[in-house]
Amino acid sequence: MKLYGTEKAAEYLGMSLAALKYHVHVAHNISPQKIGKALVFTQEQLDEFQSTRRGPGRPPKQEEPNK
Repeated sequence: MKLYGTEKAAEYLGMSLAALKYHVHVAHNISPQKIGKALVFTQEQLDEFQSTRRGPGRPPKQEEPNK
């Protein structure tokens, strides 16, 4: 089992450290393990989070059905 600290996890996910902390502490989208004072993520957690994450920007506009 491969473990990542917060900086390496953010790098692995291709996001900033602040964005990862947001997903952990505010949005609660990913739950790391705590070892001492350090947060640790497994590769499986990161891969699962990445697969459910939508891309940046506004989602495409949905066309309305004809009335």
